[in-house]
Amino acid sequence: MTRRLPPLNAIRAFEAAARLLSISNAAEELSVTPTAISHQIKQLEDLLGIKLFERSGRNITLTRQGERIFPGVTQGMDSLAGAFEETYGKVDLNTITISTTREFARYWLQPRLGDFYEQFPSLVLNVFTSESCVDLSGREVDLAVRYGPVPAEDSGDVVLFQEHYIPVIRKSPVDSKDKTVDIADLETKRLIDVRWENATLAAPSWKTWFEQSGKEGFHHFKRMNFDSYHLAFDALKRGYGAALLSQTIVNSDEFSSELVRIEGPQLSGYSYRVVVAPASQRKKNVRLFVDWLSG
Repeated sequence: MTRRLPPLNAIRAFEAAARLLSISNAAEELSVTPTAISHQIKQLEDLLGIKLFERSGRNITLTRQGERIFPGVTQGMDSLAGAFEETYGKVDLNTITISTTREFARYWLQPRLGDFYEQFPSLVLNVFTSESCVDLSGREVDLAVRYGPVPAEDSGDVVLFQEHYIPVIRKSPVDSKDKTVDIADLETKRLIDVRWENATLAAPSWKTWFEQSGKEGFHHFKRMNFDSYHLAFDALKRGYGAALLSQTIVNSDEFSSELVRIEGPQLSGYSYRVVVAPASQRKKNVRLFVDWLSG
């Protein structure tokens, strides 16, 4: 028998919007725009010749016809997910794939993985780093830890912590008891800035730090600019100057004993948050990992 099915994208849009009762949340889950969700639902309504949602501003509710078909659609989507889950085998069910930034992976996640594997010895974590937001609509990645503005409360994202940027310089080998230094004593050093790959985010800068600290003399310093923290770390270790580093790096075992803080304010940064791929939201092990991350 030939199956008469509407386009799969339209079905997915309807199912997500009906389950979440939100166009914006459905768009976030499916990694598309709210306009795309609305367009796909309208396409489905036109194809079926019925109205599926009642709209009042940004609020939506299912119509009687929508309520009638929603349980069957959800059951069908769950059956499809279950059928394809079988093809991945038990090994893949224990594998969690995460996408995140290089800084978070190296200085926050890696030092804590021993605790994770001690709690969950049967799980396998694959970590892929990128400064760009990966597409979560497929099955390649289970979740992403992203860095940026705090999302709306109804986004479903889990906020881990807000980042701050601390002015530091390499500790002098002569006096290992240094706790803080004054920026005025460092005029022979250079100020190291890092330009972020993601130009949509405002990177911390020494110019901003001087403005917030109320200190003068910014223009008297020579400066260095790098396009990666790897080069900035090397310059810092060689004693070339001072850098604004995230608290994640400054507090890490790799750097905490080598750095001296410069007197003055910390700069507020963005926040790390967890975004779970739509296809992985029902995976038990992914939920365990998210709980561990946020615990």
